[in-house]
Amino acid sequence: MTLNITPDDKIKYFCNKSKEPLIYKITNMVNGDFYIGSTQNLVKRYYTHLYDIRKNRNSCIRLIRAVNKYKEENFIFEIIEKCSIHNLLPREQYYIDTLNPKYNIAKIAGSNIGIKRTEEVKLKKSITQKEKWNQKHYKEKHLEYLAKNWKKGSDHKMAKLTEDIVKEIKLKFKKGFSSREISECLNVSHYSVKDIKRNKTWKHVEI
Repeated sequence: MTLNITPDDKIKYFCNKSKEPLIYKITNMVNGDFYIGSTQNLVKRYYTHLYDIRKNRNSCIRLIRAVNKYKEENFIFEIIEKCSIHNLLPREQYYIDTLNPKYNIAKIAGSNIGIKRTEEVKLKKSITQKEKWNQKHYKEKHLEYLAKNWKKGSDHKMAKLTEDIVKEIKLKFKKGFSSREISECLNVSHYSVKDIKRNKTWKHVEI
């Protein structure tokens, strides 16, 4: 998969190891079909896609099947927009809604909504995970990893918001704003706002 970014960006991300919120696109140069994604770590995401494709892993399955069919050298990975962290999911959603990428199964940015898995696949995955968890070495290693790497709030590697934005969201809820109004006002994913309201995420942030 060809990395189609500027020389300056290659130095910035690959040599200087810089991280920055951005929207990217993976395009099939044979037929024009593509995948839209977002990341805060371009290098990690690029190599993760390559690894998943070459190992034929069960992620971005439409994209992987297309690469298997049309060959890796016929796909390009490019940056289509750099943005702020709180704009990352809304901008990804914008491109999904307006461009309708064929290889995206989930049509909601940052979620698995729209991905359908057969009962057989679900059962197989559940059995495999239980078998792994019953292995003492796997369990100890996994718990050790979680204890070492788990971080709260904006320090978490998957965080899309910051504590200041979450405080503002909670203040607006206190003033009587609806989830939709807050989402539009702050340009934050409606689903993220609803999760904060339900206290499913960002529980540690108090106002």
